[in-house]
Amino acid sequence: MWATWVLGSLHKGMVCLDLEGNVQLVNAAAESLLAVGASDVIEQDFFSAFEPRRSDGEVASLADLQQLAEGQGCTLYLPQFGGKDGLLGCAIPLTDEHRQVRGFALEIQQSHVDEVVKPTGSAPEGGDDAFITTRRVFERRLENLVDDALTSSRTHALLYIDIDQFRVVNDTSGHTAGDKLVQIVAASLENELLVGDEISRLGGDEFGVLLSNVDTFEAKAVANRLVKAAKKIKFHWGGISHNVSISIGVVLINDRSVDQGTVMSQADIAVYSAKDSGRGRLHLYDEQDQQLHQLHTDMDWVHRIHHALSKNEFRLVSEKIIALQHGGADEDIHYQEILVRMHSNGELLRPGQFMPAAERFGLMPQIDRWVIKNFFDFLQSRPDISKQNALFSINISGQSLCEESFLEFVYRYLQRPGINPQLICFEITETVAITNFKVVCDFIARVHELGGRFALDDFGTGMSSFGYLQELPVDFVKIDGLFVHDMDTNDIHEAMVRSINDISRVLGKRTIAEFVERPAIIERLRKLGVDFAQGHYLGMPTPLDQLQLGWPGLLGDG
Repeated sequence: MWATWVLGSLHKGMVCLDLEGNVQLVNAAAESLLAVGASDVIEQDFFSAFEPRRSDGEVASLADLQQLAEGQGCTLYLPQFGGKDGLLGCAIPLTDEHRQVRGFALEIQQSHVDEVVKPTGSAPEGGDDAFITTRRVFERRLENLVDDALTSSRTHALLYIDIDQFRVVNDTSGHTAGDKLVQIVAASLENELLVGDEISRLGGDEFGVLLSNVDTFEAKAVANRLVKAAKKIKFHWGGISHNVSISIGVVLINDRSVDQGTVMSQADIAVYSAKDSGRGRLHLYDEQDQQLHQLHTDMDWVHRIHHALSKNEFRLVSEKIIALQHGGADEDIHYQEILVRMHSNGELLRPGQFMPAAERFGLMPQIDRWVIKNFFDFLQSRPDISKQNALFSINISGQSLCEESFLEFVYRYLQRPGINPQLICFEITETVAITNFKVVCDFIARVHELGGRFALDDFGTGMSSFGYLQELPVDFVKIDGLFVHDMDTNDIHEAMVRSINDISRVLGKRTIAEFVERPAIIERLRKLGVDFAQGHYLGMPTPLDQLQLGWPGLLGDG
């Protein structure tokens, strides 16, 4: 009895065999590692149940196990866990009081552990230090649990853990601090887990925990315990104190779990829902949850965006911005706005289809970087453009502006050989400018030093912004199309356009009217003194590689 209790309490996976190779005991840690229930394999032939092999690839036998136990250097591995990169076994002879060998204890070991967080040294005093395994091992283990749930009455659980606001730590204190935080969180999580629970590091700040033979209540209880443990962490680095919390998505693995990929997708959705709800909490995946259903749709867009980024399937198009006033300095300027499209499933998608998901899940900096890199590459391939009286607007998201590394990225590209910064005008929305006022002002100042320009997009939706306009050193103000598209039939909207234009002119800023769709609107804009117009009436967006700068800069009277 005592031997059974001791083996069952070990953190290491142990399988005990008799002299014939039949399984006599499987402790909890081994059940977790092997994704089996002890009752399913007791008295079964170990070699038939697990098919161990030698290092030369040949099927192992009881004689090989005896050699391993005698320390003769024989190595065994379990091919169903990824061959030699999977789980390894080493044997210990079990003797009676007369030192006669009565069986073998086979120790199950992880061969792949995460290098950043191993060993953590976090186990309770006197206990064995647990390993944080890699994603590769984790996925194989998850697949085994899914298979087990489909063929038995057992249920298991996946906890998908994400450190909240991890990017803030990296941005303010550096990547060394980020790695240290990952190690501390890993240690904290390990201390809260029980024998048989398995934790893996899935990404930079993400962990997965697999719980065997648990129900929903037990899974949520473990998740709550982990959330509370993380909140107790005090993390200080370089004189800065960081609050620490984690969000957890909980997925029950049962007979309705299709495969490990589906379970991971559900966990992804659940952890994002936990973050949406305020961070520092858990969310249980429920197929009937409408909020999760919408999140699932958004997550599908996330995967499509990641695929497009990895396969370079975005495309740049340009849309004309036409001068309206005769005799001005802008009469012959060739002005274009650079826009992005995404290829997906044979379609060329407009920003309104994929941008909301990109913004929700923090992918805008990646898209913005792609746009800037590819447009500047285009400019370098067309040296003739730098000699033209041209201007190109590029949109920048609020997420990107808040990344210091992104701003440095922009400065480097503006100083590349063959690039004339005076041809570049960055666009930011009114909301972004007001929300990140100091950051935006600093960015504008740096761009102006290099000769670049700035436009304030979608202006007019919040009239409190008039007070900010005189402090924002932008060169252009784009009047929101909400007021422009029907200003020939809506007196209030026409008055709004007039007010925005008048104030902008007093402040020395030029104006651009968006969503111009009819000739009548062109005439109204000219009479009001608006400088530029943009809209489908003036020309649909065209692929950038078809760019021609030979059109008249000024819109004709016809």
